[in-house]
Amino acid sequence: MAWHALRFAGAALTEDMAVRVHLLDDGVEVGRKNQTIPEDAVNLEDLLRELIECGLEVSACGMSLDDCHIDENIMINGIERGSMKALAAWVNTSDQVMVF
Repeated sequence: MAWHALRFAGAALTEDMAVRVHLLDDGVEVGRKNQTIPEDAVNLEDLLRELIECGLEVSACGMSLDDCHIDENIMINGIERGSMKALAAWVNTSDQVMVF
């Protein structure tokens, strides 16, 4: 699921769309640094880093980080600790919202 969401985010960025991703539940794992990549799997860490460099805004739900016992210091640079309030503000100012 994360692979398709990030692929779409990359495509949207190439179309000059403002794209934001809010990681929830165990989806915050995608934002970890130094991931172990299973054989024949896509390196989502590299893809996410590249997209952040291209302007993707990424936040990770603070409660999800806490529930998964992930310290913010081990998240990919550029990912901010977020909240449902911040997500609601993003949704409020967005023209379109997609959920993966």
